[in-house]
Amino acid sequence: VNSVGISLLAAATAVVVSLPVGILAARYPSALSRTLERLSYAGNALPGIVIALSLVFFAANYATPVYQTLALLLFAYVVRFFPQALAGSYAALERVSPRLEEAGRALGRRPVDVFARVTAPLVTPGLLAGGALVFLSTMKELPATLLLRPIGFETLATEIWRYTSVASYSRAALPALALIVISAPLVYALRVRTASDGGAPG
Repeated sequence: VNSVGISLLAAATAVVVSLPVGILAARYPSALSRTLERLSYAGNALPGIVIALSLVFFAANYATPVYQTLALLLFAYVVRFFPQALAGSYAALERVSPRLEEAGRALGRRPVDVFARVTAPLVTPGLLAGGALVFLSTMKELPATLLLRPIGFETLATEIWRYTSVASYSRAALPALALIVISAPLVYALRVRTASDGGAPG
């Protein structure tokens, strides 16, 4: 329950936060938007333990109330896997022709209405794909979870680590199997979507 709950929350938060950056990069290309997009991918270059240790130092010294809270753990996940959500957001927006949005605005609709009624339905599959990647990555993330989780907050990854660290492999098998069972449908769905996109005409 902890694993699924925090992973869903991380996926939703990362997708929502990545959307403005994706819109800037896809719809308003400029030196500033390109720089912001490239900086957003820095999370991919940093190991989870580096992000976790940085947040431990910051929270322990300057933000004690959030130390070892779910909010800080969620923030670490979003920073770590933001590039995956951004890739989904940007790719989805790139596939939607700006002319569709221009047509909506030419009919007198406000930009917010155009986005809600035209753009959002078209980009939803891409956003879901990016969210699924964040969900899968969060499910198996160990270093950040170990260092930042609240006391008593266990996930499948921490359970597997706890049992394998004492060579209790038979007890680690059940959480490992649960991780596979939860992740497999999403992996299959992403594989089918990738194959479908690859076969679609450009």
